[in-house]
Amino acid sequence: MSPSDVRWYRADVIRWSSSLIVLVVVVGVLVILATLPDRRPDLPDTSIRLFDVALTLHPEADAEAVWSFAAPEARFDPRLETTTLLAVHDGRRMVDGEIDFTLEGDEVMIDRNDDLIGDRLRAHLVADGWDLEMASRGARRVRIAQREGRFEVPHATITGEGLDGVYEDMRISFDFTEFEAGGPGTVGYASFEAERTPAPERP
Repeated sequence: MSPSDVRWYRADVIRWSSSLIVLVVVVGVLVILATLPDRRPDLPDTSIRLFDVALTLHPEADAEAVWSFAAPEARFDPRLETTTLLAVHDGRRMVDGEIDFTLEGDEVMIDRNDDLIGDRLRAHLVADGWDLEMASRGARRVRIAQREGRFEVPHATITGEGLDGVYEDMRISFDFTEFEAGGPGTVGYASFEAERTPAPERP
């Protein structure tokens, strides 16, 4: 082997050794980091309580609507990412600055998808003057689904002109133009699609 070949051989060995050392160091650092305790702060085990709450909700899945609620107490669970409003006495959904319908309930939970969930909720459709009483059944609770834009109700009672009845497994759109229900105990029309009459123009 010539002197030049020896020099090239030594240079290759040095480069290979340096790369190996760097690799060993990187692996060692990763192992150390993996064994370190998680230093992220622990979320509290209990919910956060707030009193005399005025809450505004802008659902991502229903960008045209703005919800507002007034309640004497609210509880936020950081682990489940839910907010529970107690004794809601002034809930409302507004579209283009006009009240679409009002909402009341002893307990209204807002989940991470902005859906509203409860055991007993009451809605009043302002444009048509209809009242909707919603109740859970067994383990199934009332859900106001933002993405679908509808009420999903295990047991419902509707009172108002042309739409009185008791319904099971009801799904009805926010504007009451799409409706379906069925199951034992249903009294009234099983389904319909309506064209909502526009409100008269203001003078």
